[in-house]
Amino acid sequence: MPAVQPQQHESLSVGRCTLNLYFRAGSLVLHQGSASIFNSNVKQNVKYTFENCSIPVVVTSTARLDVEGEFTYSETILSSDVFNLHCILDTVRANAALLYKQTYPDGYDGTHAMDTAVALRGPRVIVIGDQNTGKSSLCRSLINLAVKAESESKVVFVDLDIGQQSVSCPGSLSAAFMESQIPIDEGLNAVMPLTFFFGDITVSVQSRKRYLDACAVLCDAVNSVLERDEGFGNGGLIINTMGWITNLGKDLLMELCSIFSVTHIVVTGSDSDLETAAKTATTLQSGVEVLRFPRITTLMKRGGTSLANSRTSQLVRYFSGTTRTPLSPCRAVVKVADVFFFNAVTLQPMTWKEVPANSLAAVVWCDSEDQLAETNVAGYIVLLEVGKQYVSFLAPASGDLPKPYILVSPTLKLPVSKVPPINMH
Repeated sequence: MPAVQPQQHESLSVGRCTLNLYFRAGSLVLHQGSASIFNSNVKQNVKYTFENCSIPVVVTSTARLDVEGEFTYSETILSSDVFNLHCILDTVRANAALLYKQTYPDGYDGTHAMDTAVALRGPRVIVIGDQNTGKSSLCRSLINLAVKAESESKVVFVDLDIGQQSVSCPGSLSAAFMESQIPIDEGLNAVMPLTFFFGDITVSVQSRKRYLDACAVLCDAVNSVLERDEGFGNGGLIINTMGWITNLGKDLLMELCSIFSVTHIVVTGSDSDLETAAKTATTLQSGVEVLRFPRITTLMKRGGTSLANSRTSQLVRYFSGTTRTPLSPCRAVVKVADVFFFNAVTLQPMTWKEVPANSLAAVVWCDSEDQLAETNVAGYIVLLEVGKQYVSFLAPASGDLPKPYILVSPTLKLPVSKVPPINMH
């Protein structure tokens, strides 16, 4: 990435290229022509704001844009790689829709178990690859192409990257049911996902089973939606994964291919070892296609510090919202006797003394301890101060906790400097 320059303003006229913008903080406005970002059309005379990210502005004809802030840019030739991959998947979607109509001409009434081939008819795509190869960007583009205005498709986006979660809080496993394109500068922060809380940003040998079990529960929940909803069943899944491709990380990826009954494995970065492992792991699974996708070289490279900052920003957005969808976070208090704390990774009970200050925690929809591993998240809170009798916490909105069962992350915290100075309610 080019070095970020001081505050600046540029009026850029470009034609038939990809304009790669690298923002520390800034905005862009399209004044003339047409352009798209991650295959979502940019509206004219609308200001889009960005922070610490790289944005590929695709211009297939001509466009004039105003760009402000701390940024640099470069121009590269247009690529059809994403569209070519989309065409492969869209053909599967068309065949899936035809199979459904032929099998259930009057619709599926749910009185009998759905035929397995029909239940798994849509493309089930998992994107795997090393860090900084463009997995998240590819997923976003594929989602936007799948649900474009002239399409009748819906698609489920499943994010299994607990370290760089794009749908919910870090440490989560999430599914977003997409019927429209992802807002350009808001991302997936405004959607209402189905979420389960793992509670850490890495998986160890000890927590491997917990991670895979949570993925399996999420998969079952998603499959039930695909079975009931014709559009989602035809559209299928797009699955994002962690950028951990060696040793345990590689083993986890292969397990996920089996859990989600994937039909297409997309290897980003053209990693030959990972591609070979994927082909070997799916040898006994008929109909699984392993596809190469070139590394996206124009991305902003992210290391340990920037990844940590990204997690903090994602937490802040969960509680405070975005520029277009602001929230009003509040502090509240609950009696320790009225709640139950559990370690999110081990699911073991915790005393109030064991709960770290400013810990991220998930309130789950369960009614008993034995349901913890299989119950989705009602919402997230930050446990600010935990005493013998009372707990003060931060929530994205006012109101009582819907359930008393709380999964506490042993590692994830909201920095004190990011806690909003809001009066007690």
